[in-house]
Amino acid sequence: MRKYRLLSCTHLNYNVLFSWCAHSLLWPIDAAMQKSCKPAMLGRMWQASRRSLNLDHAPAHHFACSQWQSSPHPSTTYLIYRWLLFISVISTGIASFACQHLPRQYDGPIRELNYMKWFIYFTNWGYLLIALQSALALAVVIRYRSQKCNSTYEEDEFPIPLGRRVRTPLLCRAYWLSHNIATDLAFVISLVYWTLVHDPRIHEINAINVLVHGGNSLVMVIELLVTSHPVRAAHALYSAGAGLAYGVFSAFYWAVGGTDRIGLPAIYPVLDWNKPGSAFGFVSLCAVVMVFAHALATCVAAVRMRVALRLRARPHADRLALPTH
Repeated sequence: MRKYRLLSCTHLNYNVLFSWCAHSLLWPIDAAMQKSCKPAMLGRMWQASRRSLNLDHAPAHHFACSQWQSSPHPSTTYLIYRWLLFISVISTGIASFACQHLPRQYDGPIRELNYMKWFIYFTNWGYLLIALQSALALAVVIRYRSQKCNSTYEEDEFPIPLGRRVRTPLLCRAYWLSHNIATDLAFVISLVYWTLVHDPRIHEINAINVLVHGGNSLVMVIELLVTSHPVRAAHALYSAGAGLAYGVFSAFYWAVGGTDRIGLPAIYPVLDWNKPGSAFGFVSLCAVVMVFAHALATCVAAVRMRVALRLRARPHADRLALPTH
C-alpha cells in the first residue's frame, strides 16, 4: 500500500514538474510573440489604412471611360460628353463671376462692388472644384485617346513583375481627388444653402443662383452615373479636410478684418466668428454632413457598377444558353 502511494506521488510530481518546465520555457516565447505581434498588427492596420486612402486604382483606363461602354478605350460619345460638360461648367462659372451685383433690397451706404470677393464664398470654392475636375477628366480622356496601342492586349492584361507595383498616373490621381471632393462639396453646398443660408430678402432666385446652388449637385450626380472609376469610402477624409480648410480660411479672413460683398464682418450669417462657438459648431456640422454625402456617393457608384455588370453579363448568358428544341 505504501509502495502504491509512493509511485502515485512520484508520478504526480513528474506531471507537475513537466508542466512547470513547459510553462517556464514557453512563457517567455509567448510573451515575446505577443510583444512582436502588436507592432506587426499595428503595421498591418497602418498599411491597410494607407491602401484605402491612396489614390491608386487599376486598371487606370477606368478614369478615361464611361461605365456604359464595352471598349477599354475612351469612346467618341464620351469625349463629346466631356467637352460639353467642360464648356457648360466654365460658362456658368464665368457668368457667376461677371454677373455679381449688390442685393436689390440693399439699402446700406453706397459701395463699390469688389469682384475678387467672389472667391471668398464656399459655393464658389465648390464650383471651382467642379470646373477643375471636369477639366482634368477631359485631359485624361484626351490623353488616353491619343495613345496609340500597338498591342492586342488590354491594359490590365500586361504582366506585372513580382514585387513591383505600378502606380496610377498623376493626372488620373489628381482627377480622382478633385472628383471626390467636388462631389461631396456640391451635395453639402446645395443642402446647407437652401436650408440655412438662403434669405429671400437678400438672395434672388435667378438662373445663376439655381445653377451654382442646385445645378452643381445635378452635375455631380450625372458624373457619378456616367463615369466608371470607383468611389472609396475612406476618401471621405479628403472632403472633410476641404470643409475644415474653408472653416480655417473663414476664421483667418475674419481675423484680418475681411468682410463680405456688402461690408458685413461674416461671410455667411451662420459662420460668424464673432460667435466662435456657433461658428465652430457649424464647421463641424458641415464636416460630418460631408462624410454622409460621401457615403451617398459611394452607394450610387456601387449601384452603378453592379447594374452595369448585370447588363453586360446578360448577353453572355443568352449566348451560352442551350437551345430548347
